[in-house]
Amino acid sequence: MKYITHKPTLRDIRIWIALSVLIIFPFLIGNYLEPNSPILIVTIFLIVGFFIFNLIIRKSLSFTNYFTSKYNLLTSKIRSEKTFDISKELMFEKIIEVIKDSKFKLIEADKDRFELLAITPISFTSWGENLYISFETRGNETIMKFCSSTLFQIYSWGKNEKNFTDLLNEIESSLTI
Repeated sequence: MKYITHKPTLRDIRIWIALSVLIIFPFLIGNYLEPNSPILIVTIFLIVGFFIFNLIIRKSLSFTNYFTSKYNLLTSKIRSEKTFDISKELMFEKIIEVIKDSKFKLIEADKDRFELLAITPISFTSWGENLYISFETRGNETIMKFCSSTLFQIYSWGKNEKNFTDLLNEIESSLTI
C-alpha cells in the first residue's frame, strides 16, 4: 500500500488548535453546569468525542466502509459512476494528476486496489468531505466509482454533488488537447 505524506501547513495547525478547543470545551462547560445534570455532560462528551473520532479516522482508506455505509446516519453521501474508454491503469494515474491540480487534496492512493481518497478542506459551510474513488474494468471500458461523503453533517447543502461535477470538469479539461 502506498501512502502519500504531506508536511503540516498552517491550515493543519489551525485544525489541531480547533480540536484542542473542542477537547477543552466540555471541561469548561462541565464547570459551569450544575452537578445535578450529569446526563448533559455525558452527552456533550459523547458528541465531541464522536466528532474528534471522525476527524482522526477521516484520512484513511481503511475506514471507507464506515463513511460510505448507508447505516451511518450522520453523513450525507452521493454515489456516482462514470465510464471512460481509457485503461484502468492509465485512468488511475490521470486522476491522481487531476486531483493534485485541483482544489481537492489527495490523501491516500492504493495502486493495488485502484482506490483513492481525497478530501476537501473545512469551510464555513462544511466540516469537509471525503471523496472515495475506485476503478474497475467492464469489457473495454473503465468504470470510475465515485462517492462523496460529508464528515459530520446530515445534509451536504449540495457540496457532494458539486464535488462530483467539479471532478468531472477537471477530468474533461485535462483530457482535451
